[in-house]
Amino acid sequence: SAASALHVLGGHVRAFAPSPRIVLGVAALASAGVLGIAGVGVASSHTTVMLEVNGVSRPVTAWGNTVGDALAVAGVSVGSSDLIQPGIGDVVREGDTIVVRTSKAYTVTVDGQARTLWTTAASADSILADAAPLGSTVTLAADRSSSRDELTPLVSRARNVIVNVDGTTREVAVRPGQDARAILEAAGVSVHPLDRVTVANDETGELSINVSRVTRGQATETAEIPFSETTTTSSDLFVGESQVTTTGVNGVTTWTVWQEKNGDEVLTSVPITEHSTSQPVTQVRAEGTKEATPAALVAAGIDPKATLEEKTEADGTTSVRYRAKLGTLSTKEEIAAIAADAKNADAATQAAAAQAAADAGAVPTNYSGEDPRSLAKPIVAAQGWSDSEYQCLVLLWNRESQWNPYAENASSGAYGIPQSLPGSKMASAGADWRTNPVTQINWGIGYIKGRYGTPCSAWAHSNAVGWY
Repeated sequence: SAASALHVLGGHVRAFAPSPRIVLGVAALASAGVLGIAGVGVASSHTTVMLEVNGVSRPVTAWGNTVGDALAVAGVSVGSSDLIQPGIGDVVREGDTIVVRTSKAYTVTVDGQARTLWTTAASADSILADAAPLGSTVTLAADRSSSRDELTPLVSRARNVIVNVDGTTREVAVRPGQDARAILEAAGVSVHPLDRVTVANDETGELSINVSRVTRGQATETAEIPFSETTTTSSDLFVGESQVTTTGVNGVTTWTVWQEKNGDEVLTSVPITEHSTSQPVTQVRAEGTKEATPAALVAAGIDPKATLEEKTEADGTTSVRYRAKLGTLSTKEEIAAIAADAKNADAATQAAAAQAAADAGAVPTNYSGEDPRSLAKPIVAAQGWSDSEYQCLVLLWNRESQWNPYAENASSGAYGIPQSLPGSKMASAGADWRTNPVTQINWGIGYIKGRYGTPCSAWAHSNAVGWY
């Protein structure tokens, strides 16, 4: 209903009732004013912008005026690694452009370790550039699957790329948009699905495609069986001395295996069948039992002041021996005094031995059996020594005993073909050491081998000092 108004005229009060026409006109003006204000508000929130997502543009009209409003209308969601310009909370105006670059996860190898890289880069060279700060060596597995419609382009600009395959290197020109598969096909490179193709930048920034051939199939592998070592005693070595008499050899087992290889690198190896095995040879180390008295050292051509020394032999084994040669540490007078004491002791020993021989029956002084030289020849050959070594042995024992198994030195008591001092040492080679030339030869060769190595070395020592 229309509102009433009161007018006071000359003390009289009269009611004023406007006409319906006036009331409707005023209402219409008021309504128009309200609509105009609302229209201004609606126009200010209705914004049309260009939205470019990964290079594809389209217009988007939103009722809000922020980047987030436009993305919501377009149904575009963004991740934390995506690129948005302007920022998602920024205000946009009519006709502005919003750019969105969505990131993708790529697996790159950084210094030999697989890493995941999120990047908006659209080409392999750009991906490698983004990954460069992660390490000194970065590679990317190249897309080349024929089942994928869109493969990662190799370059973002035209450039030359090096292709390394099968030990050869070639340079090819690459255009933006070409992927690794297309480049390899254009270069005439055939790649099996098992092969590995990677893209890498070198220190100079040169881009390369590297093809590694992967093979699968049976192969042969060998595995070593380590040898063990055992010890034995030797009366030819002094106490504290040790030397390997039998060198150890590793055994070998041969297998047929199933392998997968990347070039020369074995990725997988599974044993299938064992073919053959050679057993290891046990290494034998002799340890000395002979007392290292000054007289015994002098008799062996070793300085009485010598100490034990460790050495690596030619075969790689170690030995511990008294090595200082006679006269290198002691004076002639000191050595002569020791020799005199030893001579007196030998005389006493000789007297005791003579009495024992008399008690047991006389030992012959002449030998009439087979020539010991002919008996010695096959024994020498069995050591692997040459004929020249045999000749040195003949000369050495000609000087010592004329190869008489009954020869005895009246002054020292040395006995037999090798002139063992005392002769009873030869009992280690056999109980018949007094009369059997073969027993004496075996002992004598063992002594020479342990002390000098070969008969020629013993002969040289005998020539130098008069004994061996």
